Amino acid sequence: MASKSSPAHTAGLSVRTPVWAAAVALVAFLALLASASDFLPWATGFDLDVHAWFVAHRTAGWTTAAAVITSTASSAYTAPLVFLVAAALTRGSVRARLTRAVLVLLLMLSAVLGRFAISELIARPRPPTADWAVYAGGLSFPSGHTSDAALAAGLIAWLVVRRFDRAPRWPVWLVAAGYALLIAWTRVYLGVHWPTDVLGSLAFVTAWLSAALVFRRLDERVATSS
Repeated sequence: MASKSSPAHTAGLSVRTPVWAAAVALVAFLALLASASDFLPWATGFDLDVHAWFVAHRTAGWTTAAAVITSTASSAYTAPLVFLVAAALTRGSVRARLTRAVLVLLLMLSAVLGRFAISELIARPRPPTADWAVYAGGLSFPSGHTSDAALAAGLIAWLVVRRFDRAPRWPVWLVAAGYALLIAWTRVYLGVHWPTDVLGSLAFVTAWLSAALVFRRLDERVATSS
């Protein structure tokens, strides 16, 4: 029997942790999706109350700040940034750098397309346009800006901790989570998304990235044992 400190046990834990994260996030996402699609609208009152509170308490200064912050989360900016960071932080030849950057970018874009497909399928309307502080296009659930921000932040954080594996990891993940939550806040504050839209995006991205991490770690275990 392997001891608790054995490599096999450690590898098992490293796989089980993202499995649980993916499972919990997926359950949360499905619950939020059920409400957003009106199949089981358990969070409708929460959405209406929180949305009304933010609209009633907006100020000119905070609205301007939120509009500037939220503009950084479009995939037109985040996708190239993820590509460049992946290329910069990869060791090896130019070919190795470009290969990894393309693979990371494809992982991000696959999630973006998945989020878009869900949005079209659910076809949830946004809050009333009279409540908008900025223009917004497309449908409401899940929030595109929030998912783009969370994807970019999560992938960049993962690239950083992999590159600097001896440095403390919690500050990197804290900054990544903080940015994703900040973008989520701006979308609700600006009145262009319901609260469950941004919560759904955060759950979706957590499930997506955790599942990707599971497959990577399983692949590493197979490679190590062979």
